[in-house]
Amino acid sequence: MSRPRHQIRPLRRLTALLGAVLIAMIAAAPVAAAPQAKTINLTYQGDSTPAYSFDVNGVCDACIPDGFKIVLGSGSWAYGATTTATIDDLHWVAGTQTNQHYDDALLRQGQTLDLHDILTPQGGVIVATGTVKGSAGLLNDPTGGSNWGPSGGSDDIDKAATWTATGCSMPLPGNSPLLCVSNTQDMEVASKTIGASLIGSLDIVLSIQLRLEFSISSDGTIEARKVTFVGGSGSLDRTLTFLGSSPSDVADPIFLPCTQPSGSDVIYHLAGNAYTPTTAMAGRGALHAAAVVNPIIGPKFEVFGDDLTSISAASHDAGLSLTGDAGQVTLGSLAKNNIPPVPDAGGGATHSYSGIQGTPVDFHSLSTSVCGDPTIRWDFSDGGVAFGANPKHTFQGSGLYSGLLTATDVTGLTATQAFSVDIGNLPPVVDAGFDTTAAWGRLVAFNGQAVDPGKDDQSTLTYQWRFGDGTPSATSGPSVTHAYAAPGTYTAYFTACDRNGACQTDIRDIVVRARDVSVGAIGDTAATFATDAHLRASLVDEFGQTVNGRTMTFKVDGADSGAAVTNSSGVGSTAWTPNLAAGTYGTSASFAGDTLYTPAAGTGSVAIARKATATTYTGTLTGGANKTITLSAVLVDATGTPLGSRTIAFTLGSQTASAVTSSSGVASTQLKLAQKNGTYPLTATWAPAGGDAARYLGSAASATFKLQAK
Repeated sequence: MSRPRHQIRPLRRLTALLGAVLIAMIAAAPVAAAPQAKTINLTYQGDSTPAYSFDVNGVCDACIPDGFKIVLGSGSWAYGATTTATIDDLHWVAGTQTNQHYDDALLRQGQTLDLHDILTPQGGVIVATGTVKGSAGLLNDPTGGSNWGPSGGSDDIDKAATWTATGCSMPLPGNSPLLCVSNTQDMEVASKTIGASLIGSLDIVLSIQLRLEFSISSDGTIEARKVTFVGGSGSLDRTLTFLGSSPSDVADPIFLPCTQPSGSDVIYHLAGNAYTPTTAMAGRGALHAAAVVNPIIGPKFEVFGDDLTSISAASHDAGLSLTGDAGQVTLGSLAKNNIPPVPDAGGGATHSYSGIQGTPVDFHSLSTSVCGDPTIRWDFSDGGVAFGANPKHTFQGSGLYSGLLTATDVTGLTATQAFSVDIGNLPPVVDAGFDTTAAWGRLVAFNGQAVDPGKDDQSTLTYQWRFGDGTPSATSGPSVTHAYAAPGTYTAYFTACDRNGACQTDIRDIVVRARDVSVGAIGDTAATFATDAHLRASLVDEFGQTVNGRTMTFKVDGADSGAAVTNSSGVGSTAWTPNLAAGTYGTSASFAGDTLYTPAAGTGSVAIARKATATTYTGTLTGGANKTITLSAVLVDATGTPLGSRTIAFTLGSQTASAVTSSSGVASTQLKLAQKNGTYPLTATWAPAGGDAARYLGSAASATFKLQAK
């Protein structure tokens, strides 16, 4: 039965989908375990020169029977040797076998290979070379005792020897100390034949039977290992320490980075490391003597055969350490990662975040991957994009936003997860500016600033200024000007609102101050004693505007000298008559200040001159000899004011007289003429004296007097 075409197509799609799912399941299914074992054998070698020596000495009294002592002479006789055994060189060769056990199903990017190293020390051999040196000969004690001394010549001993100790492997701590013993070297070191006896001849032989014992202790075997990838870069390094007893099992888990190329061979290396155990050696054995008689008749027979001395030398540092070679094995081929990352956009179980406009929102990805931290991309519905596990993103408007997190591992596998962000509105951030100080009546600039946390609201902001002095507010924008009419401290309010009705206000204080003023030129700068003059000064504020209607007070030489109110030109002037002696005096003009203006003062000087005077002769100009005449004159100042109580000096020819002026300035006196007839000059002179000298100028009048008989 055939199916309609519109049913066949969905069926085909479903079949294809099921096939894709089946393939994905097969790809993701774990591969069956495949245990593997590899082996790395390493050889270690080392040499030392231990400078180890010990003495081997012995005397054999029994080696010379009494029958031969007669031949040798009187006293007691023996045969002996004095030797020193020296070990010059040591050479140690040992090996280890390290088996690597693992499951090659885990040879895949992003997996941890559960490898175990099992170390088994192999056999080892220590070869020692050395010498036995000394001398041997007959010994005699003439007294018949055992106080031996050499008799006759001695024979030198110089023997070379080699010892081989097997079973000298590299022990682990649990196998320490390891004792390995060399073969025993049986060395004939000296011999002597004594003849000419009725018995026959005597053969004496001394030999040393010597072996070496080695004690080896270890704190463990250390191997430097690394893992490399053919075609990859870098290496995975670790130090392995093998402890316990042989075989020693050390777990060596290896994380296989996804950054290494799939398909590359994984090489496991063991470096050539040093092995430095504690090694000691000791000499063991005996000095052996044998004496055989060769009779004249009959077979040989032994008269003595035994160890003279037991060798048990003190232990000595062998100084042996080993250096191993390097080895490696190929563990297998690195398979490609097949586990995609696990995306997690954070934000709790619902993967939702919240924040406020204009302020960065912190996002935290909790995504994981077997390949390490995946690469994270955040796509936001406002068009923004961010990268990394913990980015920040700022939303300029309020409302509900959506987003998508994409996690990508280093092998290119990706996965996604959706999230949401709820953004709340904030009022603009307002700044009214700095507090300021200004003079009254001057324009103050108000430059407010308002920044909305969301840039989308910035262009919609509205502004208002309230100046704090009761005048109408300004709504033309954030920057306006305003002048305050009187000094004081005012608080201005600046408010900005966004399109959602969220407002913010900031304030600034304006200290309105009085204006500074200055006192201008002070005049008059020259005057005459007792002559009308003026004191004047101008008052101007700091902006060059005249200040009128303010009282100015004046002083001359520190004394109050009047006051005046400034006119529309800012000038104050007052009449003043100097009553000071001629000279230059300091002047000042000051303004006490008020609510609008600050106090001010100015200084100057005035030069006062002496006042001119006039003397007029008003007396008699003729007279006879021996007659009495009247001399008179009038003294006034430059303004015509009579000067009283001043002395006028008259000179008529050779005669003089004087008179004091009255309050009307008239001075008059009598003079009896005592000269011959003739014409004589006549003068009336006033010369200022005392206080007048600094206030007035002197003056004189001249006339001609006729003296003659009537």
